[in-house]
Formats: sequence, C-alpha cells, structure tokens
Amino acid sequence: MKKTIIAVLLFCTIFLSACTLFGSKLIGKDAALDIALKDAGIEKSKAVDIDIEYESDKYNKWYEVEFDSGNLEYEYTIQAETGEILASKTK
Repeated sequence: MKKTIIAVLLFCTIFLSACTLFGSKLIGKDAALDIALKDAGIEKSKAVDIDIEYESDKYNKWYEVEFDSGNLEYEYTIQAETGEILASKTK
C-alpha cells in the first residue's frame, strides 16, 4: 500500500513539474493590443479607452481587447499563446 501511495505521489510530482516546465508562454497584453491595432489599421496614439482582459478556461487562453478610435468601437479576441485573432467586431 505504501509503495502505491509513493508511486502515485511521485507520478503527480513529475507530471506537474513537466507541465510547468513545458507550459506555453503567453504573448502578453501589449502584444495582444499590437495585433489588434495592426489588424484594425489604427495607430496606438489614435486608440482610446483601451481595455485588455486575460481570460482562460480549462482548454483555452485568450485576451479580450477593446478600444475606440474615431466614432468606432473595436473588440478583438486574441489567442493568448499564438497571437491568432479568434474574433473581431467593429461597431
């Protein structure tokens, strides 16, 4: 019984260490904003009311990027590890 418990604890320790070591890096809020601005064709100096939120669930990580420029409101969903634009909307 003791050997089974030790084996399970050892496995969990190794698994969690590997997940931490090989976990993917996030692009960061600044990069997410840059991606959204580039896609929108907006200079950073022209964007106002900028709001960037990091969100995640069990399977995905993403940034919600919102900003205004001129009379338009922009909303982007940016994949947090790859920088891929998952969704965009202009109002």
